[in-house]
Amino acid sequence: MAEEPSSMPAEKEAAESVEAPAAPEAPPAPADSAEAPAPTEPTSEEPKPYQVSRDVDGTLRRTDPDTGDVELYTSIEGILKAVPSLNWDLAAAWSRLPIVRVHLFIDRSSYERAGVARSYASKDFQPEGVDLISAITWWRRRVREEGKGFAVFEGGFDSSGACVTGPPYFKLDGSNGSVDADDMDAIQRKREIHEKRRKLEQRWAAKGTTDAVLLKIKQADAHRLHRKAQGEEYHYRKGWVSTLAAQATPRSPRQRGGLKLPALR
Repeated sequence: MAEEPSSMPAEKEAAESVEAPAAPEAPPAPADSAEAPAPTEPTSEEPKPYQVSRDVDGTLRRTDPDTGDVELYTSIEGILKAVPSLNWDLAAAWSRLPIVRVHLFIDRSSYERAGVARSYASKDFQPEGVDLISAITWWRRRVREEGKGFAVFEGGFDSSGACVTGPPYFKLDGSNGSVDADDMDAIQRKREIHEKRRKLEQRWAAKGTTDAVLLKIKQADAHRLHRKAQGEEYHYRKGWVSTLAAQATPRSPRQRGGLKLPALR
């Protein structure tokens, strides 16, 4: 009986002719082995418009980067504790204003005789200014006797310092604690005049006015305020005239109304 040919070689050849399955792809590399992103340059943080005052904890300062306007947020209760005779409306109005200057007098009569020009000392808190509580504290530390002295505080509106168009005034008498200060309406009127003057200076600068000329204009305004503080007024064709001297000059009987002339018939 003849043997059947073995099919093993054919099956082997068929198995070899079949392509081997592709090897599985390697899993993706973990995130740690991935390329690190390119380092970015550190960006400088924009300055915050609110800054904590250096004088009294809790007082905030807001400065407008475009106009330079400065506004404080002082504790109204702290102001009322520093000045017990002050009412709430005035305390709220002056809690927003920075104090840029203070004039010191021995008493109220010294101020009433010739104004701020006759102060025995002055202190500038420019250009940033301080809150009202800090300014009053600075003044009281320099008064030797308790219940003495008279102070005139000048408020400001922006980071330029003292206001050349007429600043808001806060007058405090140390003998009895009485206060004579500009209210909210008066402060708003002076703020509007200050803003008009600032826009006018911007127009002057846009027209090519040099810094030297602008400085001379500011000096002239400061001189005008100084003469007014001395009790003088500018009259046409007369120049600066002392109003205090005019008040002290005795008037004639006719001006006083004591001399009566006979009626004409």
